[in-house]
Amino acid sequence: MGGGVGGEGADSDDATAAGASPALQVIVLGSGGGPLETNVTAFLVRSLASGWSKGSIVAVDAGVHLGAIVKILEDTQPANTGLTDEHVLPYTLTAGPFAGLEVPHKRPAANAAHIHRSLIDTYLITHPHLDHISGFVINTAGLPGSRPKRLAGLPSTIAAFKKHIFNNVIWPNLSDENNGAGLVTYMRLVEGGSPALGEGEGKGYLEISDGLAVKVWGVSHGHCIERHSHRGSVSSARHASFDGSSMSIGPIGVGMGASMPLLSPRTIAHHNSANSANPSLSTFLQQQQQQQRDQERMQNSQATASTTGLASSVSGGHSTGESVCVYDSSAYFIRDVVTGREVLIFGDVEPDSVSLSPRNHQIWREAGPKIAAGKLAAIFIECSYDDSQSVDRLYGHLTPRFIAEEMKALAHEVNEARLALFHDHNVAGGPGSNSVDRSHSEYASGSDKKKKRKRESIDETASLLTRRKTTTSSQATRTRSLTGEDPVSPKTVVKPFRRVESSTLSDEQGTTESPHISTPTAELTLRDIEMMSGPVTPLSSAATAHTPPAVPYHLRLPLKGLRVVVIHVKDKLNDGPYTGDVILEELRAHEAEAQFGCEYIVSSVGQSLYL
Repeated sequence: MGGGVGGEGADSDDATAAGASPALQVIVLGSGGGPLETNVTAFLVRSLASGWSKGSIVAVDAGVHLGAIVKILEDTQPANTGLTDEHVLPYTLTAGPFAGLEVPHKRPAANAAHIHRSLIDTYLITHPHLDHISGFVINTAGLPGSRPKRLAGLPSTIAAFKKHIFNNVIWPNLSDENNGAGLVTYMRLVEGGSPALGEGEGKGYLEISDGLAVKVWGVSHGHCIERHSHRGSVSSARHASFDGSSMSIGPIGVGMGASMPLLSPRTIAHHNSANSANPSLSTFLQQQQQQQRDQERMQNSQATASTTGLASSVSGGHSTGESVCVYDSSAYFIRDVVTGREVLIFGDVEPDSVSLSPRNHQIWREAGPKIAAGKLAAIFIECSYDDSQSVDRLYGHLTPRFIAEEMKALAHEVNEARLALFHDHNVAGGPGSNSVDRSHSEYASGSDKKKKRKRESIDETASLLTRRKTTTSSQATRTRSLTGEDPVSPKTVVKPFRRVESSTLSDEQGTTESPHISTPTAELTLRDIEMMSGPVTPLSSAATAHTPPAVPYHLRLPLKGLRVVVIHVKDKLNDGPYTGDVILEELRAHEAEAQFGCEYIVSSVGQSLYL
């Protein structure tokens, strides 16, 4: 379950042994979240059906990039490549993540440049923090190719690149906008997918390379309360904080030019008193005061309707209403066009239970049916700290206990999807897959006892669905987190959010073993359910009042077959155990208690996963 440099053999053998051939490969270039700048977030993804064709690789984030590819090739490319008859150029690599790739050069660095120029066209950026983009920014300027690189992301991510990175101050404008160099072209993605693209299961997905299509969702990566134009901000500055960029020199003085900011009431009162002899100035300032009132009313109305929440505090003896500004990150569903197999890769993300803009639940709602159908093979999700990290120092990240909480929400969605499939196929007699149709035929020829057991299982499933919905509705509370700790900061008001109260997921699951699974399970057939679950005895009304309901077999181990790959681990760089090992141990402990059935893996540099 660990990391290390993996060749095609080990991981693909695991997948085929379970009866499913891999469809996607994910190469880990960077698995950490700092503080080492040599190991920060970066991945490569390709469809195996596309081979190593031109433009077939998609990069997801690029905190590190070219240097990490060079290191992998130095470890896996034969030292005498191009120097002997056995390793004549072009040479096909036989080991490591790039096994099967034909390289044209002797030096690993030259072959890494070849991969960068020819095989990687598109970069999916989750959010514009430096540990996710620095490799892309530096490498693109140093290795121009024959066509521009496509930088894809949410519009807010693209806007950040334009304003703060490719602005001819921090870095030259490499883009093809605003008279730039033309080495980068922007691709603004529609959150949740464009309804005009794709059909069937691929609806909303945008094909971005040969064999790969994507859909993006926004997530929350914590918040700040400084004055700037992030989503959710209503231009309210922290007490004693000063934004000098908004000031300008005008005929009346500093800050009173054409772009003069709105003055505070106290400042206006001061100017009115000091300049009572100047009617024109007094009138101007009064107009400014009225404009400020109108703007604040509009902004307060927008803030009330938004999902970002509002934080109020007292600072320095003055009561100030501070709008909470949420950092936007994103998560990508990446789909193999040929097989429909998918992986889900998160950027930095915080738990919904402490977020002021909880959005993870919409991703789990999308992922649940995919897992129930055996289509989603793995989730790459950050876990920056171990469980010793306090909630007020999460800084928009996850710990094992919060991953367990998010997996509980995901398990709920998976079971809801399976209940819906079970009900539609077996109660309503709706159209289903061939396996379901075959199961109906087999049941038709079975004994009366089998039919009775089937009816009882269906009745119990429908009853369980009703009870779980009722329980979820009645127990939904405005909690802060699993631990009941204080909010993220004293100035934070945690936005109420209904958590999943699916206690029945763990009932009677404590004795069920969680096997080591490498590939997703296909949809369970009726015959599988009946053979493995056995007869169900309906409980009396008196018993159900005191005894937790039995969980049908098809609702046990809801995440069985799913790989959860931990990324963005922040190493403490001390003499203690590696943070990733502590995180893995804690995740296994949470899994032993919850019995979701997923397999946790802590990623490592150079790791290759075939999914």
